[in-house]
Amino acid sequence: MNFRTVLISALVLAVLLVAAGCFEPEPPVITPTPTTVPTTMPATSPIPVPTTKASTLPGPTDTLPPQWPLSFTVEKAGMYSTTIITHFDGGKGLMYVTRMDVRVTHPDGTVLTDGLAKPRMGDTVEIAGTSGTDRVEVIVAMASGEAYKVIDKQVAYKPH
Repeated sequence: MNFRTVLISALVLAVLLVAAGCFEPEPPVITPTPTTVPTTMPATSPIPVPTTKASTLPGPTDTLPPQWPLSFTVEKAGMYSTTIITHFDGGKGLMYVTRMDVRVTHPDGTVLTDGLAKPRMGDTVEIAGTSGTDRVEVIVAMASGEAYKVIDKQVAYKPH
């Protein structure tokens, strides 16, 4: 008998809640007032847009926390090759790295990027370089949410 009373009370409560939601008055419709827009624009000279190239000069790097040391190797592939190879050597902070990004800036300002999600020791990123001196930046994202630029250097072509 007690079960029926609880069930009937729950059903009555549910019906009342549904009815309360269905009979809510609709909000009034607000019609915006039209504004006039001038049909002629004053003559102005075009605004020059500055064109900036990415810098090929290395900047400062970040220091990883002492409990998360990591090691990387960056080099051009070898004699007569312009490919830039970034090698993830690992370290005690290996478990905390969530992403490794490599950005290469060519002497003409062109920027190429590539990266690895959750890199493992021995992983490499290869990006096309030039026969000049390229800037290479290595940025790692840690599990803490922080990102560190651990390498920012120029890598020269080895002609022989």
